Amino acid sequence: AMGVYLASDNTSLGLGCLAATTVGSAAMGVHMTASIGGADMPVVICVLNSYSGWALVAEGFMLNNNLLAVVGSLIGSSGAILSYIMCKAMNRSLANVIFGGYGTSSTGTGEAMEITGEATVVDIDHVAEVLASSKNVI
Repeated sequence: AMGVYLASDNTSLGLGCLAATTVGSAAMGVHMTASIGGADMPVVICVLNSYSGWALVAEGFMLNNNLLAVVGSLIGSSGAILSYIMCKAMNRSLANVIFGGYGTSSTGTGEAMEITGEATVVDIDHVAEVLASSKNVI
């Protein structure tokens, strides 16, 4: 398909390829983030940010623009490094974060948890008094 696009001067073929790429990219983004939730979402956002940087590098190479290539490599590498650091902090691999939610149910099947205990209402003066009379605050 790429060879046909490069060999042709047809504008409608170029727009068709652009539309197909847009739909494919949207499908990939939705597919990747559909099963992500909770603390995994910031990691996925960093991964997607890294992908945008690498796409900018490719655009810089295609347009023979060194600035786009350098800025894209900075964005891509910083997103990749941050994703790695966040995965290490959670003691999980990047593959586990991205693909870990597939095949699981997002709806609970058991009974709802009961709220136990009592709520203690405090005001600012009481908190100040407790802090002032304490010997050690950690």
